[in-house]
Amino acid sequence: MNYYAGLDVSLKEISICVIDGNGTTIAHAVSPADPEGVAGWFRTRALSPELIMHESGQLSI
Repeated sequence: MNYYAGLDVSLKEISICVIDGNGTTIAHAVSPADPEGVAGWFRTRALSPELIMHESGQLSI
């Protein structure tokens, strides 16, 4: 099954949502706003999304 993740970035935390190819929500959570926090969240759930998208607001640069 293919998984896709969306990240909503803010200064203190990152909201994560993972869906499958049918659009069904598989998991969602909030992680600290640092790369290791997000990577650790995916590792502990053994999720390897095919595509990861993030918001295109001020903090996405």
